[in-house]
Amino acid sequence: MNVTQTALDRIDLILNGDLGVQSQPEGSVFRVELQGGGCTGFKYNFDVTNREDDDIDIGEGAVTDSFSIMYLQDSTLDFQNTLFSQSFIIDNPKVKSTCGCGESIGF
Repeated sequence: MNVTQTALDRIDLILNGDLGVQSQPEGSVFRVELQGGGCTGFKYNFDVTNREDDDIDIGEGAVTDSFSIMYLQDSTLDFQNTLFSQSFIIDNPKVKSTCGCGESIGF
């Protein structure tokens, strides 16, 4: 999985508490994973968690798990800051379908 510099910068801000919120406990990581659910089978989940033994590093402070990496390989994680929203976005060439709400994906 590729992670853009823009996403890495935002992850750094999140982990170091530079967004006006308390910094995360030492050893925290930004987790990118797939979870079951949604209209088409899967959805992306972003969270700050503790590092786990089997984590796979995808960028400075960012990790995923062995299940998710199978679907995230060849994808790009980016962060977009627009007039109306701020969000992490994954450009994933393996996605075959999405639902109307844009939260759920299918492979």
